[in-house]
Amino acid sequence: MLVGVTHGRYAQQIYDALTQRIGIQADFVSPEVDASKYDFVFAVDDEDAPKGAKTRRYVTHHNAKTSSWDVVAARHLLAGAKTRGTHNPIAVPLPVTTSISVKPTQTGVALVKNEQKQDFTKLLNAAGHQVADIHDPEVGIVVDLSPTTSCTEPMRQAMSQEKVVVAMASNPAATDTIHDQSDGRIISTYSKAVEVVDELINNDFERQRLGFEARKAVSSSSWTRVTRALLIENRRGVPALEHSNRLAARKRWTQRLGHAHPWKFAQYIDDRHIELDDQRIDVSHLSQLRKLSIATALDRRDPNNGNS
Repeated sequence: MLVGVTHGRYAQQIYDALTQRIGIQADFVSPEVDASKYDFVFAVDDEDAPKGAKTRRYVTHHNAKTSSWDVVAARHLLAGAKTRGTHNPIAVPLPVTTSISVKPTQTGVALVKNEQKQDFTKLLNAAGHQVADIHDPEVGIVVDLSPTTSCTEPMRQAMSQEKVVVAMASNPAATDTIHDQSDGRIISTYSKAVEVVDELINNDFERQRLGFEARKAVSSSSWTRVTRALLIENRRGVPALEHSNRLAARKRWTQRLGHAHPWKFAQYIDDRHIELDDQRIDVSHLSQLRKLSIATALDRRDPNNGNS
């Protein structure tokens, strides 16, 4: 199979992922060439693609003007893909480069650029907090107060750097990306933002735990997954893992103890197991940091004190 890749922001990542697949050759293509020799042309968002071959697109944000939304970077974009005529679109989270962690999540605060930035900066200053640039190495808390859909990339980039993202519940990009109190914070009102920032600044353990979980949460996606989805044409049905169904949730919790609501009532036993009714999960192989996170999430008991 021969695949063309349009020139753009993620062209090199897509090209590299394609060349790792057996039986696939890839070329970079310009909009003016005849693409008839290619089985597919892959493009991202509104990049210009050549004519002559079927173009498959990976859409990363809600403002993309193209009518072809074959694979999208978040679940909230699936509805937009359906309205544009894409049958059974696929959601694959936008891959981000996970930086090497060199220090715990810091206390500096930064704001994602939006209409609320200026007003909220004044509120933070009044509360005694200085607002830094989002790329400042001392920043460990990023606040996105967009009341409606924003872009997922700034959130995922921040999370990959072990920064805690605080965002609005009315923003589907945020609720798609962040699980409240598991790998970030979701708030319902602007007034809650200053309170949450204060909590994160003053609670080192919680801030560092959320940063650690945020980095882990965004590290699972890859350009290999994106290209695999782009290569799937005329898919029938929706795979179980693309639903938040009970089976997928149970598997996710069994593997990493994420956010399955029934398990918040579980008991932490002997620093080795979590029990809920007749179900038991062995956590003896986990690190002490992970065990401490579990104990805190369940009943605030410390597994290091010998009384758990």
